[in-house]
Amino acid sequence: MDGHPILQVSNMARAITQLSVTLIVTFLMVDILFPGSTGMAANVGAVASSLSEKGLAGLVALGLFYVVYTKAPASAASPSSESSGSY
Repeated sequence: MDGHPILQVSNMARAITQLSVTLIVTFLMVDILFPGSTGMAANVGAVASSLSEKGLAGLVALGLFYVVYTKAPASAASPSSESSGSY
C-alpha cells in the first residue's frame, strides 16, 4: 500500500463525490435540453422547496453542505507556508 488507509478512503470519497456532482450537472443539462427525460429538474426543485420549508434548519444544512463541498484538501495548502522558515 502506498499511503495511509484513511487517506485512501478520503481520496476515494472525494473522487466519488466529484463524479456524483458531474453526473448531476450532466443529467440536469440533459433534462433542460430534453424536458422530462431524466426528472433531475423536478428533483432539484423538490430539494430546494424542502430546504425552504424547513426554515432555519434548511439554511443550516445548506450552509454545512457549502462548507464541506468548498473545503480545500489539506494537501493543497499554500506552498508559501512551507518555505516561510529561516534560511
